[in-house]
Amino acid sequence: MRSLFFLWVTVAGGSAQAQGQDSSLHYRVSREHHDELTLRTGYHQGTYGFFEVGIGRSIFGMGHLPYGAGLHMGVETRVDRLELLGYKAGFFVSAVFAFGAHYIRYVEGGDGMDVLRPELGFGLGKAKVTYAYNLRLSKPELPGVSTHMLSLNYDLRLLRLSGDERRRVHH
Repeated sequence: MRSLFFLWVTVAGGSAQAQGQDSSLHYRVSREHHDELTLRTGYHQGTYGFFEVGIGRSIFGMGHLPYGAGLHMGVETRVDRLELLGYKAGFFVSAVFAFGAHYIRYVEGGDGMDVLRPELGFGLGKAKVTYAYNLRLSKPELPGVSTHMLSLNYDLRLLRLSGDERRRVHH
């Protein structure tokens, strides 16, 4: 009896066919693409809190995943010691996971310190939440600068760049 059942399952399984594709269903991905001049805003909290403002170019959109990339330059200052400034330039890329790096020159009075700040975290379009670490590039160390920090950034549109509409993909 078991051998007849096994034979029936083998023959029935071998002759089975998958369901054909339903041509009435049309899967489509909504695609969007933006290229903008942006006002960069941010807050970085480590041992000390820093506020950031700058200008940059942001390219972002939505395909199968939200994506973003940008170049920016600006300044950050410690919220409780405004004379401690960091002049910075950097970039980021994201597709849910975000990566970025910044070169920052911190100055206060006549003292200064250079750092490289890599960041790793999450990004959706022009918004990012990342862990950042300041790697000191010069000596001596300038007191009052955080080493480890959580960074929150958002880029506000100032101007759509020419060709932004042309680069959008519409379906």
